[in-house]
Amino acid sequence: MSESPRVYAVVSRFFDLSAHEIHALLKLRADVFVTEQGWAHTDIEDVDIDGSSRHLLLHDLTQRPMPLLGAARVIDAEVDGRGVAKLGRICLAPASRGRGVSTALLEAAVAMARETFPGRDIVLDAQEPLVEFYSGHGFEPYGEPFTLGPVERQPMVLAI
Repeated sequence: MSESPRVYAVVSRFFDLSAHEIHALLKLRADVFVTEQGWAHTDIEDVDIDGSSRHLLLHDLTQRPMPLLGAARVIDAEVDGRGVAKLGRICLAPASRGRGVSTALLEAAVAMARETFPGRDIVLDAQEPLVEFYSGHGFEPYGEPFTLGPVERQPMVLAI
């Protein structure tokens, strides 16, 4: 196993990201969701540019230029008629896996959600193989599993 990188998190609205950051973000999402997972869809969504959405880019401080290790997004959403912070598009570069980066990414994403939408529960749709990982960080399953693209997902919530 490689040594854990020192990470640096950038949280930004989409239109405040640089062209280089947008390219790295969209390339990572396409590499993971389209190429690796075989989900034939366009990953660019209108919610990406919504003014209330925030994007997290996690970089490796030990390398130059700083590679993108992982990313996540938080959006304003509603569950059962109440506002929640919804995490999504959580992805990790294949070279980052098994190095402790997933925990750093999730912790930074939860912090981003709490800062962006204070006082709200945080929800996500966990890919089935990752339910145990999210459970280990305080998320609890709610609702019924469903299939989106090629992967079964379980709605999960981190209550405030």
